[in-house]
Amino acid sequence: MHDNRDKIRLGLPPSGSPPVPQSKIEELVVAILPAEMERVEREMAGKKLEERALPSTYTILQLLKSFSGFNKWMGEAARGGTVEKFTAQLEDLLEHVPRKNAVAFVDNVAVRSTLLYQRGKRYAFEKEFKKAVKDFDEAFDLVEDVRGVGEPDHDEIKKGISDAMEKEDYARLLEWAGMCRHLRYDLKGAMVCYERCSELEPDNPELLVKKAGVKLDGSQHSDAEKLFADALALNPSASDALLHRANLRMLQQRVADAESDLQTCIKLYPNNLLARLRLATVYMAKEDIDGAKRMLEQAAEYDPDSSEVHCYRGELHFTRGEFEEAKGEFEKAMKCDQSNPTPYVNSALAVINTPPTGGAMVPNFAEAVTLLEKAIQVDPMYHAAYVQLGQMKLSMATDLTKAKEVIDLYDRGLEYCRTPEELKDICSMRILTMAQIDAAHALHMETLNMQ
Repeated sequence: MHDNRDKIRLGLPPSGSPPVPQSKIEELVVAILPAEMERVEREMAGKKLEERALPSTYTILQLLKSFSGFNKWMGEAARGGTVEKFTAQLEDLLEHVPRKNAVAFVDNVAVRSTLLYQRGKRYAFEKEFKKAVKDFDEAFDLVEDVRGVGEPDHDEIKKGISDAMEKEDYARLLEWAGMCRHLRYDLKGAMVCYERCSELEPDNPELLVKKAGVKLDGSQHSDAEKLFADALALNPSASDALLHRANLRMLQQRVADAESDLQTCIKLYPNNLLARLRLATVYMAKEDIDGAKRMLEQAAEYDPDSSEVHCYRGELHFTRGEFEEAKGEFEKAMKCDQSNPTPYVNSALAVINTPPTGGAMVPNFAEAVTLLEKAIQVDPMYHAAYVQLGQMKLSMATDLTKAKEVIDLYDRGLEYCRTPEELKDICSMRILTMAQIDAAHALHMETLNMQ
């Protein structure tokens, strides 16, 4: 009994037959899970779009960099003017132009929308993504004449506003509005914006790639495949189409096809860091360690201070059981970019897999917990951190109060779930944790450990 108590305290499985078979526990979770997921989904659906959390700055930046037009809009934003300039111009506009004076009203809204779009783009350039999204949302609501819905002149005013804007500004505003919705996992809203932009620019392959990304997140793989094919038909050298289609093909376990897309991308764009990093992951999936090392070495030549390069190098060491070397690379990745959550989680895994030294009986769980908490701090949407941290904290809980903190952690994680798979994972773990706590209460136990 005491042996089992110590094993459970350390997060190790107890010896002997469990009092409840694993199959029964799984049946319990399966029975409860649908209602629990429905409850959480209902709460999430009740949130307004502007209340939904954005991904971390690091995640957004990585996504934006993956598209072909990144350097173009960044250059435009750098040259276009400062936030202060656009703010001053917005403040100079009349606040309230009577709607009955249609021409003046339309012109005022068109100018305001354009300035908000331009300021939003500048905010994005400065990595102030919350402020950027706020401006893009406000500009989109203005061109949609949201406040005028139900008015007899709504359609006329809405058309007048879009006609009064520069075609390029209007198209890019629709594109950014789509991106802002996609970032908050409003897939339907994102697709509406991208479709309308595509109507203005039917030969724009980047829009097709972004639409494919929405379909991909919605698990509509065949639709995504067709959109990638359409984008490459318009531009066979579209790097973003090749890059993102490789992701789809990895999900489909079409490893050879993913490898082909990435190799084509690198041949066309030798300095494309993302393509080299993703090709390294393909080689790792094939257990081609030499190929992965070669690709990471080439990536390092283009960007020696890349956090991702060190992170992937650490993962290579990890797969070979070289945990100290892996941890060293993950620490370098953290120093290169403290906003990248992945090396914190990976380093935590390296810590708990490192054999204890100096007379210690168990790995340094406290250090691993600190690293996982840091990962969530820099990226509250980092699903893997909640999974690992919850399991670790529950195994270390010394009383039911500590165990209940794991429920709070899972509740926080549920607020940031983006996909049904993530939601299912955390809901399942929450159910199991609640069951253990309820059982401990019923048995008048003060801890989850065997007494």
